[in-house]
Amino acid sequence: MTLLNNPQLETGVRIWLSGSIPDSPKCSRQQKESIQQFVANFSESIFRAGGHILHGSHPNISPVLLDQAKKYQDAGGKKDCLTLCVSRYFSKNREIAPVDEWRKVCTVYETPEASGLNARDDSLAILRKWMAARCDAIVVVGGKIWEEIAGRAGIPLEINYAVERGVPCFLLGSLGGATEDYFLQHPEVLAKLRNGFDEATNRALATEENIDQLVKTICEQLGRLPLVRGRGSDGISFRILALDGGGIKGTFTASALATWEEQTGLRIVDHFDLVAGTSTGGIIAIGLGIGLTGKEMLQFYRDRGPLIFPVTSLYSRLWYILRHIFRPKYSQEVLLREIETAYYGGKGSIPLERSLCRLLIPAYHAIAGESHVFRTPHHALLNGDAKVQAAHVALATAAAPTFFSAAKVGNMIAESSYFDGGVWANSPAMAAIIEAVCYLGVPLDRIDVLSVGTTEEPFSVRKQTCAGILRWNIKLIRLLMSAQEESSIKHAHLLAGSPRFLRVNVMTPAGSYCLDNPKEISELADLGNREALKPEILGQVRSRFLNGVSVNQWEHY
Repeated sequence: MTLLNNPQLETGVRIWLSGSIPDSPKCSRQQKESIQQFVANFSESIFRAGGHILHGSHPNISPVLLDQAKKYQDAGGKKDCLTLCVSRYFSKNREIAPVDEWRKVCTVYETPEASGLNARDDSLAILRKWMAARCDAIVVVGGKIWEEIAGRAGIPLEINYAVERGVPCFLLGSLGGATEDYFLQHPEVLAKLRNGFDEATNRALATEENIDQLVKTICEQLGRLPLVRGRGSDGISFRILALDGGGIKGTFTASALATWEEQTGLRIVDHFDLVAGTSTGGIIAIGLGIGLTGKEMLQFYRDRGPLIFPVTSLYSRLWYILRHIFRPKYSQEVLLREIETAYYGGKGSIPLERSLCRLLIPAYHAIAGESHVFRTPHHALLNGDAKVQAAHVALATAAAPTFFSAAKVGNMIAESSYFDGGVWANSPAMAAIIEAVCYLGVPLDRIDVLSVGTTEEPFSVRKQTCAGILRWNIKLIRLLMSAQEESSIKHAHLLAGSPRFLRVNVMTPAGSYCLDNPKEISELADLGNREALKPEILGQVRSRFLNGVSVNQWEHY
């Protein structure tokens, strides 16, 4: 077939292959064999051209796709050439959906399960909307015979989802099944497919029976359409890990990361294209970047938290409260020493440019009075922090006002003072998305975000509605921090969209945990482990992020 190495098909294009092989007598044996042959030939063409197939894990289509994916990988291809999507409604039964076996050959995304009287159909609706939001084009073939399942046929629903989103759609009606029924009963759909063909050409495609010609026509047209925009398109998604600030509560974050690494047997740093962290999240992010594991970062909090925040007795608490009135509460020198010990282990400093992954670390420039982002040199015009020591960047992003002095950080030219990035980006998810889109050229619909918090608690200022300076006191700072964090998360969620944004955090009773109490470390570690192990969380992390598909080595400037 001449299309197997089609140079026109854009690398990274994601094709939703919708449909199944009908098991009805109305569908002839020749049609069933033709559908199977089309799936094999078409997927082989897409894989070898550097594209990706997404499929809803139908039991009579999936084996064909898995076989083609294995052949492609045996020849040196990447594991994410094929993504099988399955609802938790089905995948909780491993006999029906052997996702662990599938994961040996492809990536598997498990979408949430609905509840209620219509749990099955609602769960499938979630799955279909997820796939429609993930694909660049959809090819529809076969499907259960319409009349046999009344109005529940998936093909019409999936076509409608694609049409609503403006996704290019190709209908193969001649091979039978619900696709043929839908085409014959609703020929007006041919004018809505947005695949670059006119109505007459789409009618010819829908009635074409030659498999080679179908594959050739669709692949050539896919090569003409502008389906992949921007960079970062060589994988199924551009994965971002965003870690919130929160002082000693970073124990929760480190525990969650350690749990996921333990459960998957994979390293966080190998599976994210960009890791962003603010304050305590920045300490963790940089640690991951220089090669430390989640478990090692958790041990950092257990071993060094009591040294950084040495409040162990009534006398100590009183002393630090009094000190806090006039000076920063804790020693910056101790914080730097403990970070350096954890990062370097006495083997010499490590500059930011040696990170194993791209890093984005928010801070605040004290002299200029504006936000600052420390970055690995992953952009030609933003490489001024390349030589800065990793521990000094961590010190800067964690220099919380009133808790620590401003951190002095120097590059090759000058030294500047920085405060905690939490004053403007305590949750760095939004900053990370902007970095990916604006500076790395990643299309927004390619981004997958895993945002991890440090616990949260109910917060209200209803009693401050008429308050003055004295009554506002410290609550004013909490209001500003809480508002910007909530806003960042909400806007990041809206930008990425629900299918591409996973937030992991836990709500705790008011006053349960504070930023600087090392006595709470064990409880925070337990909470992080517990939240990370929840099936609905672990399943998504394993499917979308730690899925065995390593990211490409990032480009240094």
